[in-house]
Amino acid sequence: MSWFKIDDGFHCHPKVFAAGTPAVGLYVRCGSWAAQQASDGIVPKAVARMYGTARMIKALIDADLWHQKGHDCESCPQLDSNSYAIHQFLERNPSRVDVELERKAKSERQQRWREGKKKAQANDGSAADVDGDVDASPRRHGDAAPVPPRPVPSQVPPTEEPPPPSPSANTPGTDVVAASGRGETQPLIEAMGARGMNVSWKFSSTEWLELRDAVRRVGVPALVDHAARSWQAAKNTPYSARYFLPGWTGLQDAPQYTGPRSLSAGPPSKTTEYLEDMAAIAEELRQRKGGA
Repeated sequence: MSWFKIDDGFHCHPKVFAAGTPAVGLYVRCGSWAAQQASDGIVPKAVARMYGTARMIKALIDADLWHQKGHDCESCPQLDSNSYAIHQFLERNPSRVDVELERKAKSERQQRWREGKKKAQANDGSAADVDGDVDASPRRHGDAAPVPPRPVPSQVPPTEEPPPPSPSANTPGTDVVAASGRGETQPLIEAMGARGMNVSWKFSSTEWLELRDAVRRVGVPALVDHAARSWQAAKNTPYSARYFLPGWTGLQDAPQYTGPRSLSAGPPSKTTEYLEDMAAIAEELRQRKGGA
């Protein structure tokens, strides 16, 4: 990798002020291209037009930051009609010859390093072949670490944590996990899916117990209806059943229906009194009209 170098006073040089910031951007981009291509500061016109406008190119030439064919700068090479030259490029940047030598030396260093690594690996392999019966027990090599056993893959799916068989506060000793893997919460999961609410069911053990207790307390239909209302009110589509858990655990037993309340059970309300008065007035008006 080559570098295009400018000095720390470049930003306030009179030529830079004369060229203007847009033209200086073209200067830097083409300088980077010249360093990469090791062109000794020669920029083809096609490259200059690809990165900048004709006005930017003219500004760099007028400010003497670039040269074109027929220039009189003794420190810069002469050009053909298809190129520009960055003024004094070789005074701050390596020439093409220097760049190629450095790249060749770097390539040779990398090749020597690779060959040395291969040789070292080959030597290690031959030593192992010669000492095929080397005792590698801890008795001889006290710092030798035992080979760790292979981990046994977990039977738990990565997307959820099934609840453990913990006792409940209502029915101690009851096993939460049934054959389905989710026990009493499985009907809720299936009912949610049937209503189109497909979410992740990754809960901790405590959360599974809270959900199981909510199923026992209010029933699956009430939990599904509550989830449907929350689903419609959500700004973003929920992706986890944990979104509904606070509302589910907050649901209480529905009050039992005891039938309509008798009006004679207590004093009439003001609304009832008003309606009775209006009915009496209407009846009185009907009687007057009939008598007339």
